[in-house]
Amino acid sequence: MLLPKPRIALADGIAVAVPLSGPNAILGRQAVDGARAAVDGSSLPLADFDTGCERDAGREAAEKIVAARAEIAVGFLCTGALEGALPVLSAAGIPTLDIGARSDRVLARRERGGGLIWRLAPGSGAEAAAVASFVRARWNGEPFGIVEDGSSYGSDLAEAVRGLLEAQGLRPTLVDNFRPAEEKQFGLARRIAQSGLRHVLVFGTRRDVAIVARDALDVNPGLQIASGESLLDEPGDVPLPNGVLTIASGFDVSWTPSETAPADEGYARIARIGTEIAIEALRRAKAESRTLKDLLDAETFVTSGGLVRFDAQGSADVVPFQAYRWQGDRFVTENQG
Repeated sequence: MLLPKPRIALADGIAVAVPLSGPNAILGRQAVDGARAAVDGSSLPLADFDTGCERDAGREAAEKIVAARAEIAVGFLCTGALEGALPVLSAAGIPTLDIGARSDRVLARRERGGGLIWRLAPGSGAEAAAVASFVRARWNGEPFGIVEDGSSYGSDLAEAVRGLLEAQGLRPTLVDNFRPAEEKQFGLARRIAQSGLRHVLVFGTRRDVAIVARDALDVNPGLQIASGESLLDEPGDVPLPNGVLTIASGFDVSWTPSETAPADEGYARIARIGTEIAIEALRRAKAESRTLKDLLDAETFVTSGGLVRFDAQGSADVVPFQAYRWQGDRFVTENQG
């Protein structure tokens, strides 16, 4: 019972390339579950390969995929693993459907070296674009502020959002930052209150955003606070105040943790969609005597997530960004969109 599970031989089928060891293994297992659900009832073979989250592990997984004679690969949650695997898979003529890695430099390989990569995951600028769209739709005409924690994530996101908004004539009344990992943020809270703002974006870790929100709402109870996808991280020792918003991508954000996990939990749904595309592309390639590359570049695919078509850069964002409101112990879909 303790022997390793034997690898099922794969030929002329679909490889699922995801982390199956290490801290991201739970996400990889979600993706495998989604892919297997897509091929259920199909005659197409499918096998999973552990990419880890590192370049070398990705390259090693790609070599195994080539040796197994897979026709198409679905997966890759980490940019490093995808960058290690892509040259090997492309050289072997195996198209890759990226469901998790967001780096735009991966898609640039299509232009420079003919990389066989198509992305279903949101692009690297999608989070900033979604937050800016939220501000335009919900806070247009209202003073707003942007504060961040000085980290690469926080400052980069704040700068990107600010640039997008200012390009459309929307300038924040307050731009500020705070020292992360502090137990109190009343100094920042008072500056926000003194500015007279009723709306503020706060970018940082979930714990830091929770502390800023707690103290800011203590000084100014009517303040509306929104943040990005970092609020979907694991809850820490500081609870989020009710009403804090996250603008995030995902299909199951509003799932109540105490309930049975949804069938398409986490990466399962986007892996299912990617595998459905792979199945349709493989069938049409054989029926129409066309290449997978031609089909992926030119055709629209019917999936459980709706119609999917890749643009000229090989991108097809299928994970919607929405606003979610924290309510007690979970995020719920914000009724106002």
